[in-house]
Amino acid sequence: MSRKKSIPDRVRAVRSRIVPYQPGEDFRTRHARRLNANLVQEANVRRWCEQRGLTLRITNEGHHWQITDGYFLAEWWPSSAKLVIGKKWHNGIHCHDYKQMLKVIEDSYRQHAVRMAFST
Repeated sequence: MSRKKSIPDRVRAVRSRIVPYQPGEDFRTRHARRLNANLVQEANVRRWCEQRGLTLRITNEGHHWQITDGYFLAEWWPSSAKLVIGKKWHNGIHCHDYKQMLKVIEDSYRQHAVRMAFST
């Protein structure tokens, strides 16, 4: 059985100060480092979500983060740094750390709220 081909991200966030790129580092080590650095920030992310009326759900031992309000959905895989808004897989955004991820989600959620306000 062959492995599914990954869908490349369309946009890349700037370099991360929290999880900086280390040349020559094995990808498995880099992915584990990204995951661990972001998991320790779970409480901060959860608080950020609650302040905005969003819910954070973390599954698969921290590998899959979902932020939603029931209509808006953002999914992030910290180990691979993939962020997808609204299940638009071909419009993925490469976010290395939780701060980058929250910035993109905040911008997207604000746009979502404006669209919802004008559609009613």
